[in-house]
Amino acid sequence: AAESRGQTAFCEVHDSMGVSNGTTGLGIAVALGEIDMPKAEEICRNFDLYSSVASCSTGVELDCDIDLGPTEQNLAWRAAELLHRTHASHRGAQLSLRKRIPHGAGLGGGSSDAATALVGLNLLWGLGLDADRLRSLAGEIGSDCAFFVSAGTALCTGRGEKIEQKPDLEGLDVVILYPDDVIRTSDVYHKLSHDLTYSPRDCYLFHGWSGSAEWPKFASQVTNRLQEAALSISQKLRDVWQQTRDEEGVVGRIVSGSGSSIAFLMQDERAAADLKESFDSRESGQSFAVKTLGRRAVGARDA
Repeated sequence: AAESRGQTAFCEVHDSMGVSNGTTGLGIAVALGEIDMPKAEEICRNFDLYSSVASCSTGVELDCDIDLGPTEQNLAWRAAELLHRTHASHRGAQLSLRKRIPHGAGLGGGSSDAATALVGLNLLWGLGLDADRLRSLAGEIGSDCAFFVSAGTALCTGRGEKIEQKPDLEGLDVVILYPDDVIRTSDVYHKLSHDLTYSPRDCYLFHGWSGSAEWPKFASQVTNRLQEAALSISQKLRDVWQQTRDEEGVVGRIVSGSGSSIAFLMQDERAAADLKESFDSRESGQSFAVKTLGRRAVGARDA
């Protein structure tokens, strides 16, 4: 507008905003006792001075404890940026991502990160979006992201974005073995759709679930249509699959998601602990003895 009136326009906003936001961030760090009062010449120049909890950005920032590639490809950042763009353009946040679930393992780590970002920022920013809206946004990020908005046990249809909650399967013992081999989900789907055929299987196994006494019966029927494709892609996964075919206390096993993790469905907690110990001693990969959780256990909410 100034230029159209023949005036000189100065466009130095990025530097000035950086100094302003940096100064504010350091002020918060001082107030929280994270750092001592900096000297004027240190502001935005001494990068050893910062706040580990404050962000003065009006956008979405992300830091992660491992290298997951470009920020704009991270599902948590993409989910937060989508929420920021569609519902809270005047707000900002700094996300700190600490990966505990191995990435590229078929365990839904990235998808659950995305859903958690949506749920958390909805609360932090006071947006008041209900679960249906959050699931709709999550579905734009990835097909299985919507499930993690409410967690628990659910029937997922469509691309995975249509969620029907089911009675929770709580307290069941599972051992997860990740053989430290990253498999790209896109490669597995490509293999499935182009090279493989399979016989239809009933995927509604748990509709008639009535308790843990039926666990061995149901566990032996659990299936994963991506399993054959994942096994055909990864030699390491095939080797581990073959090596673990006769483990004690296992009532069923499947490749988890698109791999390369394997889920061992166990008789009980003692058997799960023994199997994890055995995997650790054999250095088969990263192993985890876990229990299934219901929605209340993870603090899920529908509002």
